Amino acid sequence: MRELAKKLSILSRRSGIHLDRKLKDLGLTRGQLVYLMCICDHEGMSQEQLSEELWINKGAVARAVRRFEEDGYITRIVSKKDRRQYGLYPTEKTKRAYHTIRTVEAEWEGYMTRNLSAEEKKTLDALLEKLLDDVE
Repeated sequence: MRELAKKLSILSRRSGIHLDRKLKDLGLTRGQLVYLMCICDHEGMSQEQLSEELWINKGAVARAVRRFEEDGYITRIVSKKDRRQYGLYPTEKTKRAYHTIRTVEAEWEGYMTRNLSAEEKKTLDALLEKLLDDVE
């Protein structure tokens, strides 16, 4: 289990390079993708929920949300439950990109795991989930 952090870092960088290359035409960076995919997957979530879900500090999330709104990727709508909060919703621009992003992610995952059996893939997923749970 030597150098786990190094191996995870390399996988992360290689994934990012692949995403940047494949999604260049969308005009999005890999850093933006995680926010937008989360908003698409959880329409109406608050900035605080987004911060908690992604483990990103609230200030960084606020800056990203402001930029996404300015660039036409999301809309913020006042929550019906709590008028002090806003729900985050993807625009049509983001929804159009969503399918492309998910397809590219699935292709990359398939490429990375092509030499693993179905059982090994399940085990890898379970182990990664366990690591994530343990660092929360």
